[in-house]
Amino acid sequence: MSESNLNNLMNFLLTLSAMAILIGALFKVQHWPYGDTLLWSGFVSQSILGSIEISRLKKIIKKLDDRKFAE
Repeated sequence: MSESNLNNLMNFLLTLSAMAILIGALFKVQHWPYGDTLLWSGFVSQSILGSIEISRLKKIIKKLDDRKFAE
């Protein structure tokens, strides 16, 4: 998978998890069913995806540092 496709996928998944958090909060405020489920699934997926994104960024920073010191 190319870097561009991976970036697009991560952006889509992060947006989807943020939407789950917002919709879950709306459901909780309106006392509709499944608000807790949506809210917690959004929080868990956001934390997992955030961890993956941080590890990707660390690899990019390391690659840029190695290239900088090679010059």
